[in-house]
Amino acid sequence: MENEIQNKAQIDEIQTGSQTEIQPETHPEVKTHKCLNCGTEFERNFCPECGQSADSGRFTMRFIFENLVAAFTSKDGGIWFTLKNLFTRPGAMVVDMLNGKRRSYFSPFPMLFFVLTVYILLFTLTGSRGEIKELEREYLETEETIDLNLDEKTQKSLARANEIQKLFGQGVRLYNNHYTAVTMLTIPLFLFATRAWYGKSNRKRYYRAEYLVAIAYSMVIVVLYRCLTSLVFLFSDDVEDTMLNFIPLVTIAAFTACFRRMLGFSIAKTAWRSLLALGLYYIILGTLLLTICIGLYFFLIAGRQ
Repeated sequence: MENEIQNKAQIDEIQTGSQTEIQPETHPEVKTHKCLNCGTEFERNFCPECGQSADSGRFTMRFIFENLVAAFTSKDGGIWFTLKNLFTRPGAMVVDMLNGKRRSYFSPFPMLFFVLTVYILLFTLTGSRGEIKELEREYLETEETIDLNLDEKTQKSLARANEIQKLFGQGVRLYNNHYTAVTMLTIPLFLFATRAWYGKSNRKRYYRAEYLVAIAYSMVIVVLYRCLTSLVFLFSDDVEDTMLNFIPLVTIAAFTACFRRMLGFSIAKTAWRSLLALGLYYIILGTLLLTICIGLYFFLIAGRQ
């Protein structure tokens, strides 16, 4: 009987000791954030709704510098990473984009805007713009001295020729002063031309917007070549003139590189179709410009009368 009482006392002592030793678990207070972009309350470092960082304070020069460096150097959508792939595996990169692997690359149209901005800066700062300005002046400052000994019909023809030449000069000035806008506005012409020549089956396989992805990256290559010509102008304007003559070939090469994997064609077939597409583009663009010049000419003549 005494043994039973002792055993019971020991058991009670063990239970009492364990109760005093076990402490309730304490959970550290989790800090919540309120997203400054969409207003969602969350606990971690990024908003689950819009993805904005919890650390979104005021803009500082350090913040600007870090974002600028990240935009260039990051392998997760960085510019240099995208440029490297654009020149080493352009077709594969376009296919990656179309298949959903997009976070790794800089988006096509922001990329095109970026290189166009770089081109405009180089075009202005290197002095190559000055040469184009001289061409503009030649067209805009045409002397209207007409030989009075000529018959009236010939004089009128010469006057019209002067008017058309001035209109062409205005077109040159518009193109050079608004190169970015002109490039972006003519992308639909490239879309029409490529879909016309890259095959009916591919028109069914890919949306128009997917064609635009490859077109935008192709134009990035062309604009970068133009940037190179502006840099070359610093050393030799003759070499720059020669390089500018190769822009159509560079355009065909760029479209061939970016579209080949997407279309499933051979290099030769893609290049041939790209040549036809570029020819169609120039025909449509030339027709539009000629129509605009003729329309402006008759508008100005009617206004004077």
